[in-house]
Amino acid sequence: MAGSATIQLDAELTIAQVEVWLKRLLTETPADYEMMIDASELVRVDAAGLQLLLAFKKSCAAKNVAVALFNVPKNIQELIRVSGLTQELG
Repeated sequence: MAGSATIQLDAELTIAQVEVWLKRLLTETPADYEMMIDASELVRVDAAGLQLLLAFKKSCAAKNVAVALFNVPKNIQELIRVSGLTQELG
């Protein structure tokens, strides 16, 4: 049975939070679901945080689970753009 689940990101997604978020993302991803990631609270992200999101999205794709990042603040959208990850995370 397909459906969707939403995860709310915290204000920071940096190297300090990557381990905790990796565990949470991996445990909250049921098969055949669409994962919605709400980034509305996100204020700060670093390269490790972007790598986590990218790796999570790729891992989900391998399981046929779609991942959508939404409510992304303008400054984070710009960071994704200059990082060359718009197609992957946009």
